[in-house]
Amino acid sequence: MKVWSKGLGKTELLADCRYYEVAKDPDSDNVFIIGNITDPVNWEFRAILEPEDVPGFMKLVFNGCMLKLIFKNMHRYIIYLFNRRKYQDPNHENLEEKVASAYDRMMKGRSRPEHLKA
Repeated sequence: MKVWSKGLGKTELLADCRYYEVAKDPDSDNVFIIGNITDPVNWEFRAILEPEDVPGFMKLVFNGCMLKLIFKNMHRYIIYLFNRRKYQDPNHENLEEKVASAYDRMMKGRSRPEHLKA
């Protein structure tokens, strides 16, 4: 997957979802997606999916062009299933702890401005 935003300028980030892990937040109904973007930067990240995100996520997955992409490439998923050990990060637990620790340090005491809260 290629990720770009206006803030990145001409930089495109390459993200390989096969290496990402999904974990349930033990304190809530949220789900974490934890991974590492390695090209052209080295960024560990944690995306938090909340129950309110489910309708939007379903909208993305069940879009016609997304379904076509999924079904057209289903064989790639089957091949991935047979080779999934190749994509397991031996340092996954370390990455999860590293990302959680960095998140806590960065976000502690920070809150969203009132005018941006839904």
